[in-house]
Amino acid sequence: MSERSETLRARAERVAALLPPHVEDVVLTGSAARGMADELSDIELLVVSDELPGELPLDDRQSWTPPVDGAMWYGGTFDGEKVELVWWTPAYVEERVRAIASGEIVDHARLRTAEAIVHGIPLRGERHAQWTARLARYPDDLAARIVDDVTDDWIDWVESQRTNLRAGDALVLAQALVAAAEGILRVVFPLNEEWEPGWKRLAARVEPLAIKPDRVAERIDDAIRALDLQALRLLAAETLALAPQTAKTRLARERLSEPL
Repeated sequence: MSERSETLRARAERVAALLPPHVEDVVLTGSAARGMADELSDIELLVVSDELPGELPLDDRQSWTPPVDGAMWYGGTFDGEKVELVWWTPAYVEERVRAIASGEIVDHARLRTAEAIVHGIPLRGERHAQWTARLARYPDDLAARIVDDVTDDWIDWVESQRTNLRAGDALVLAQALVAAAEGILRVVFPLNEEWEPGWKRLAARVEPLAIKPDRVAERIDDAIRALDLQALRLLAAETLALAPQTAKTRLARERLSEPL
């Protein structure tokens, strides 16, 4: 664990201790929980209770309500460190964990919950161990369902890619590159039956994976920096070649391999 991670964890423990008694569970997530924090990292906490946390030990407090019931985001500082605090009700967490563990969820935004919980550090309460146990096994057929979802997107998307190459349209080209890169990663992690994380520190996160294209993180980084859509198309085709082959994946590979 990095020294910075230890510093942030100590601050997180103090924040958790100062939260109201009705807060049942607090889990440290993010880079500090994984031992990878650096000077740009902050404190990320999942706070679980039936009631809103109420008074928080944060300076410069901000809040945002997502368009879902049972969730709230708070931001602020504690002892000079930036803190992001996500509040969920127990019912919200339980339903998210249940749906992920049963293989019902395929989208990246919600699947990230699994990786955050599995690598989280409990600071209060006992539910974290139960959630982690339920997420210890990758669901049967989930990888195939995610690959199918990504392949559908690529088959539709590949038809219109040439329009992204117009002069003056670097913005839409960059959006296409990001979509392609995220699709590649959404295939690679499930093929290894690993919960997909956020995409920061990508090289370190993909390095332990056994099934992946050669130099996948470096090639994604190079292609996005160079706005090289063709390079990412070819990498996407190479990634699909690692997945179980179906009529759909073969079709997508053929289209992605065609020159722009």
